[in-house]
Amino acid sequence: MKKTIVLATALAYLSLSLAGYFYSPVTASALLDSKVQPKGDILLNKKAKTTKSPDKNTVAFNHENHSLKNYSADLKSVPRCAECHHTDQPKELLTGVLKTSERAADLTTALLEKPDSAPVKSCLTCHAQTDVKPSGWPANPVVEYEDEGEVTLNNEEAYHRNCIICHEAVKKIKPDTTAVTSCAGCHNGK
Repeated sequence: MKKTIVLATALAYLSLSLAGYFYSPVTASALLDSKVQPKGDILLNKKAKTTKSPDKNTVAFNHENHSLKNYSADLKSVPRCAECHHTDQPKELLTGVLKTSERAADLTTALLEKPDSAPVKSCLTCHAQTDVKPSGWPANPVVEYEDEGEVTLNNEEAYHRNCIICHEAVKKIKPDTTAVTSCAGCHNGK
């Protein structure tokens, strides 16, 4: 009986390990509300249908680099989780056009590890493709920017604003940075 349990456990571990090998990188839409930080590349996708292989509509994003290294806009610290996961901070910390807060405390790895902590929502929960209803929101958010007027923050718009603003700030500090600011830099020239 013990041999059967050990064998079954070993086979289950092996199959999960191989599944991770064959199905990486994962798409952002596959990472729905979760308490597990993604490892390796995530494919950010602007299309309604997800894809397992990169094309011009997908961008590889490495969560580990952005959450463990000094990748803040000033290059001096690890970015706060709420830099990207903006709803995961108290209302008093919201700035600019941000209005939605879903946590009483600023999201951290330690907070996420607590058993009673709410999972982190994926970008697609609130920012879906154009003309698609987000899974966790009645519609894509519409915000008013002083210099642009009303902007619908679909997933493509949200990705671009979040990534490009930070990358451009880094480029001003360190012109030789690998933080890309061109379309081809992220979209692999496709």
